Amino acid sequence: MRDWTKSIYSDGTEGYVSNPSPVLGEEITIRLSLMSGAPVSDVLLWRIVNGAETYIPMEREKSCGGLDYYCAKTTLNEPILKYHFVLVTEDAAFFYTQEGAQTTVPDYRHDFVIRTDYVKPDWVDGAVFYQIFPERFCNGDPSNDVKDGEYEYFGRKCIKMPDWNMAPLPVEESWGMDFFGGDLKGVKDKIPYLKELGVNVIYLNPIFTAYSTHKYDCIDYFHVDPHFGGDEALAELSDELHKNDMKLILDISVNHTGSEHEWTRTKREFYFKDEDGNLKGWAGVKSLPFMDYRNEELRDLIYRREDSVLRKWLRPPYNIDGWRFDVADVLGKNNDVQVADEVWKEICEAIRQEKRDAFIIGEHWGDCFEYLQGDLWNTPMNYYGYGRVIRQFAGLPDLFLQRNETIMKAKYVMTAGDVVKRSDDHYNCLPQAVADCQMNLFDSHDVSRVHNYGEITDEKYRGVVLSYLLFTGIPCVYYGDELGIDGHTISDAGCRYPMPWDKATDKDNERYGLYKRMIELRRTVPAFAKGGRKVLLADGRILAIARFLGGERYLGIISMEDEEREVTVPVWEIGASGAASDVDEFGRSFDAKSDNGDLKIKVPAFGAYIIKLD
Repeated sequence: MRDWTKSIYSDGTEGYVSNPSPVLGEEITIRLSLMSGAPVSDVLLWRIVNGAETYIPMEREKSCGGLDYYCAKTTLNEPILKYHFVLVTEDAAFFYTQEGAQTTVPDYRHDFVIRTDYVKPDWVDGAVFYQIFPERFCNGDPSNDVKDGEYEYFGRKCIKMPDWNMAPLPVEESWGMDFFGGDLKGVKDKIPYLKELGVNVIYLNPIFTAYSTHKYDCIDYFHVDPHFGGDEALAELSDELHKNDMKLILDISVNHTGSEHEWTRTKREFYFKDEDGNLKGWAGVKSLPFMDYRNEELRDLIYRREDSVLRKWLRPPYNIDGWRFDVADVLGKNNDVQVADEVWKEICEAIRQEKRDAFIIGEHWGDCFEYLQGDLWNTPMNYYGYGRVIRQFAGLPDLFLQRNETIMKAKYVMTAGDVVKRSDDHYNCLPQAVADCQMNLFDSHDVSRVHNYGEITDEKYRGVVLSYLLFTGIPCVYYGDELGIDGHTISDAGCRYPMPWDKATDKDNERYGLYKRMIELRRTVPAFAKGGRKVLLADGRILAIARFLGGERYLGIISMEDEEREVTVPVWEIGASGAASDVDEFGRSFDAKSDNGDLKIKVPAFGAYIIKLD
């Protein structure tokens, strides 16, 4: 006997909502599907109308693939619509929210949510981000390179590396001032490479004037660092990207400046101070004094004024498409001073006044659902709901927990069930439109690259990369991952190696082919870009997730088991009968049999597939 409750499904995608981005006053149709023949007498759509609970009867609209589809119409009479479903049987009423089906009355936090005022940029569907650390990507103009010993910073001279193919210096030797010469012209010169790979949104780490390679210690927000080519180079890069139908996101820290910023001398009132009157360093780092947003002039300069920092770069001739905010979780917070909520509201409003569909990314490594309800950020750097999870599933320590020696005494191995629970904790509190915008990454400038760990085999890594297609949101590829860039796991220097352009000429590189095909599927198959998502199996360390839209259905299987296992995946739950062929979307054959909507498949050790279903 099949458990019919496992077939209940709905979401906020166009497969289940007639218009996922409605306007106020619009009538929409909302759908739910479940197994045909389920012992359900009535299906109701629950929502609040002007503060009062309302139950709207749903009618059976059609039957397809062994599923019945129910629908009901409702009008968006308020800016925010929250809803769930009630399925009535002889013995119980089942309440279905984003958290699943239950027989107890649910809370509102996990309801489905549609906002009439949320702007999801039209380029999000099918988008793939590519993160570039500018200093290490490509040297397009050697004339603007940092010269050896050109300046001193905290008593140490900058270093010009003599060979692009050298490894970055250890942090204790370079102090973050070893320069290879990457610049914005180099990014512009490589647009053909990026287009061929398939990415269409470029996210640049900070480019404003600063003394370090990472440039989070900004000394001038209003000008691009001359060693990157200056303001003109940004204008030219932006223009060329947009001509090629690509978007540009810039990175900035408005939580702190560098200690050499002019404001530290002329506008000390902009900063927090310690008991001795010295500027207080963020996280105790003296070179990063952090700012006190109780100061009205500071707010004017950063985001209020027409010529403020955040507005300037959104305007011509730069025309950037959004901002990524460094350490967004700590902005406006210092003991008894807590102005974060007020400041973030003003920042997001200012950005959207300037460019309605600008994309806003906040750096946050933990649960931040309060910023993701449709009125503030579009997304965090999604470590919490994706990156930390998939890395730990592959056998690496959790990026946050590894900082605590006491917790790391526990040698726990993450199961597929853990993956589901941890990712659900993130996604089940979000409106669908916001979930679609989640920036999913497992590597970045802040974390050791997954493939640089000795225990990560090629087969394990394959599963990590395929996971990009199986989680709702936008894949974000860190530069060079597609070429198997060198690195180490000792410090930040290890994930900031120069781009290995000598490898880029080998288009038969298996790693490159893996990324290119993954990106192609994301860009061209609507089921991966804007379809539904359902976990069909979490057994031991094998995870099976379906992506679907309309008649398109795909099954992704990722195993982190160290031996072959045969599992049965209930594809009937999404109206599928079995696999469409015995070769997956990456050209790998598999051994499977279809039996009345159950797919019995042999999964090799650390195997991973993307399978098209009938």
